[in-house]
Amino acid sequence: MRKFIYSSMMIVAALMMTACNGNKQKAAADGVDSTENFEVQQIKKGMNMHLDSLTEAWLRLQPSPVYTQSKDGKIKLSADEKKVKPDYLFTPDKLADKLETMSGKYRAITVFFVDREIANLYDMKDDYTPAMKKLAAELNDPAIQFVYDNGEKMTYQELNEKAYAIEEENGRANRFWEAAATAIIEQTYILTQNQDKFLATFTDKDAEDITYRTSLLINAYEDLSEYDPDLLNIFNVIQPLEKLNAISVDQLRQQLNEVKDDVVKAREMLFQ
Repeated sequence: MRKFIYSSMMIVAALMMTACNGNKQKAAADGVDSTENFEVQQIKKGMNMHLDSLTEAWLRLQPSPVYTQSKDGKIKLSADEKKVKPDYLFTPDKLADKLETMSGKYRAITVFFVDREIANLYDMKDDYTPAMKKLAAELNDPAIQFVYDNGEKMTYQELNEKAYAIEEENGRANRFWEAAATAIIEQTYILTQNQDKFLATFTDKDAEDITYRTSLLINAYEDLSEYDPDLLNIFNVIQPLEKLNAISVDQLRQQLNEVKDDVVKAREMLFQ
């Protein structure tokens, strides 16, 4: 998939360079200083088209199997299993002093959303919702408020599309992608910590969906990271996950073992 995308971009760039040679007069008429600047503009337009295509594909995705399996009750814990509380989740009080930046707060509200569903499986006290509401008030992001108000009323795709549209309208589309990357890192980390319980409910399609989501996100970040320092930071964090290319549960299990240390490091880097 990645080779195809790179090849496509090279073709787009070459075609646009050719078009530029026949449009020097138009460039001058439009106030472009030089043919070089016009070429740069056309290449960027091609990249934006490529990113729009990736965005459309991302917004069509179903929710992550890690979320649906825990949310929909497919993962069952016995009374004895619930007594052994997971020690691998983030907790709001331990993370609070690290949230000095906007990026940190967006990442925190995302990991709390993911971890809350796991904590619910173990009947743990919900410290996540109050922390998320506090962060939402501080961020004052209409997309977050929209998700809170409509989370139970809309399909996942509808909610995702509307939230992205709101972020884009308010100049915060980068925050949408930052949250998407953070969620994948946290979900992958949870899988590495409790493979037996989660993967037991997975189908091969679930495994393939997880690796497709990761591949799609990394491809999007290759474009996005050129324009935003925060996204360049998180692109460097998620790159080790490109090793995941499983098409079956057995392959995913093996690959999760291979990237376990990388995922732990990626998760730690979210709040450094």
